[in-house]
Amino acid sequence: MRNMARGLFDNLGLKLASLGLAFALWVVVIGEQRDERTLNAPLSLARLPKNMTLLNGPGDFVTVAVRGPKSLISGLSPNEVDVNLDLSTLQEGENLVAVKADRVDVPRGVEVVQVSPKWVRLVLESVAERVVRVAARVEGNPAAGYFLKRVSAHPDRVRLVGPRSEVNRLEKVYTSAINIEGRSHDFGALTSLESVGKSIKVEGPALVQVSVEIRMNPRPSSS
Repeated sequence: MRNMARGLFDNLGLKLASLGLAFALWVVVIGEQRDERTLNAPLSLARLPKNMTLLNGPGDFVTVAVRGPKSLISGLSPNEVDVNLDLSTLQEGENLVAVKADRVDVPRGVEVVQVSPKWVRLVLESVAERVVRVAARVEGNPAAGYFLKRVSAHPDRVRLVGPRSEVNRLEKVYTSAINIEGRSHDFGALTSLESVGKSIKVEGPALVQVSVEIRMNPRPSSS
C-alpha cells in the first residue's frame, strides 16, 4: 500500500501540469464555436471550347455560404474562396451550368453550406473571320469655291474576328471623322477606326491613313 501511495505522489507536479494542460486544451476545443458566413466569391470560367466565344457574362461573383471554426470564418477573405466552372463540354447556343459545392475551393477546415445561384446561363457562339472594307468618314465643308473630290483610307481592308452573328452583320467599318471644314488643298491624316463592338477584334494597324482630295469648282465658261 505504501508503495502504491508513494507511486501516486511521484512526480506530482508534472502530473498536475499535464492535467492542467489537458484541461486547457479541452476548454479551447469546447470554446471554439462554429460559425457561418456568406461571401461573394469570384467566379472563374475555364476551358472554353476551341473556336467558341462567350456572348453573355454570368456575373463576376457567386454567393457562397460557408461554415467552420469561428477563428477561420471571421478572417476569411472572398479571395480565398474560388468558384470554378469547367466549360469544356458546352455546346454552341444556350447552356445551363450547375454551380456545385464541390467546385468551390475553400481553405482546409471550412465547409461549403450553400451556393447561389445554383445554375448560371451561358450562351456560346462559334468564332468567325471576315475581311471588310474601311470607309473614311469626313465632316464639314471645303472652303467656298471648292469641293471634295475623293477620300480614301489605307489600308482599305481589315479582318474582323468575333462571334459569327456579329461579324456577319458588318459590311464595312468606318474611320473616325476627318474635319475638312474650310479646306482648299489635298491633305492626309492618321486616325483610328470607330468601335465595332467589344466582342469583335479588328486585326490591322491601330491607325489608318486617310487621304483627302479637294478641288476647285470649275469656273463657268464665258458666253
